[in-house]
Amino acid sequence: MMQTASDDRILNARIAAITDVLSKEIYDEMIIGIGSGSTIEMLLKELGKFVKERSLNIVVIPSSYRSHMLAVAEGLRTATLYEYSDLDLTIDSFDEADEENNVIKGGGAALTREKVIAQAASRVVYVADYAKMKKILSMPVPLEVLPFALPHVKNTVKRLGGELKPRYGTGKFGPVFSDNGNMIADADFGELKDPRRLEVELKQIAGVIENGIFANICHMTYIGQQDGTVKRIEWK
Repeated sequence: MMQTASDDRILNARIAAITDVLSKEIYDEMIIGIGSGSTIEMLLKELGKFVKERSLNIVVIPSSYRSHMLAVAEGLRTATLYEYSDLDLTIDSFDEADEENNVIKGGGAALTREKVIAQAASRVVYVADYAKMKKILSMPVPLEVLPFALPHVKNTVKRLGGELKPRYGTGKFGPVFSDNGNMIADADFGELKDPRRLEVELKQIAGVIENGIFANICHMTYIGQQDGTVKRIEWK
């Protein structure tokens, strides 16, 4: 597949945001939660170089098997929440973000662990490109669901005004399962008028382990722009 000029701009915007976040947020002796996804895969490669060049002593807590394997491959020291339950920082990305510090995550099916490491951290920062910023969130909301509960969850989502569809993967027949062994499904509500309320409503459904709305959890968002600059939004 040919790479377009737009693809190049998005890639360069991500790299600019990653470079900025590393220079502003990473210090010696930190315990850092690491999210998942394509942007975070790029970040892990740069973080490995950054730590090595500066001889930093940091520990990373990855949110998925994929991030864990990449962190190890980059020479980063990994651990678990059992060893370090209070994190200094969590770095992650998102699938969509609005202008009120609400994001949707879970395209990579790691939403539950990502929300855990976000809540466990004193500071949460997101790194992304301009293409992921929206006026109103509208993509389907990922849910991690107990397989037993899927029919009930589907009915309840319908009563809330949405349509739930189990996610099916490529390279494997059948539904997508999380690293925790639960099903991933996507709930389409169209435009989200009140994402903060919906996050709570989805959380209350028996059988929903977690949902992909992350409302007001981020402290700073680093957004790579089309011209290679980085916009920083400080939330709290």
